[in-house]
Amino acid sequence: MSQQAPQLNDFLRPGKPLPSDDLMISTALDILNHSPHGQQLTGFVSVNQISIRIMATPQPTTYLPESKLVYVGFNRNNPVSPARFVLMLAGILREAEQESAGIKHPTLNAPLQEHLKVSMAKHEDKVWYMCTVATELNALDTFKEYKFIDELRNMGHGEALDLYLKQEKKG
Repeated sequence: MSQQAPQLNDFLRPGKPLPSDDLMISTALDILNHSPHGQQLTGFVSVNQISIRIMATPQPTTYLPESKLVYVGFNRNNPVSPARFVLMLAGILREAEQESAGIKHPTLNAPLQEHLKVSMAKHEDKVWYMCTVATELNALDTFKEYKFIDELRNMGHGEALDLYLKQEKKG
C-alpha cells in the first residue's frame, strides 16, 4: 500500500482539514487498485482518460454528466468516511463504464417501463459491483480499519450485500 492511504484515512475526519482533491482522488484510486475489480476501474480511468472531480454538496452523492467526467460530492464540513469515498468512486466509475459500453438511459420521451427497466438494471449492476469491490478490499488486512462491508451497509445497501454474500457462498 502506498503512503497515501493512511493520509486519506487521517484527513477524511470531521474537524480536520481535507487534503487536496487530487490527493483524495489519487489515494482512492490507489486503494481501488488493491482489488481485482477495482483494478478494472482504475484501468478504465487510465485508458479512457476519465476526469474525476470532487464537489461540495449537502449530502453524499455522485454524478455522471458525461461519459468521461465523474463527480463525487459530499459536505466538506462533515466529510464522508474514506471507505464511503472509495465506494462512491467505485460506483460512479462503474456507471461511467456502463455508459462507455453503450448502456445508456433511455431518451426522455421513452415509455416509463423502459426507463424503469434500464435504470433498475444499471443500478443493480452498480451496487453489485460495489459489493464485489467492498468484499475484496475488506478481505485485505491492509484495509481492515476501513470496514468496507460496514460502510456499504451504512450507505443503505445492506439487503443487496446480504444477497451478494449469500450467492457468493453458493458459488
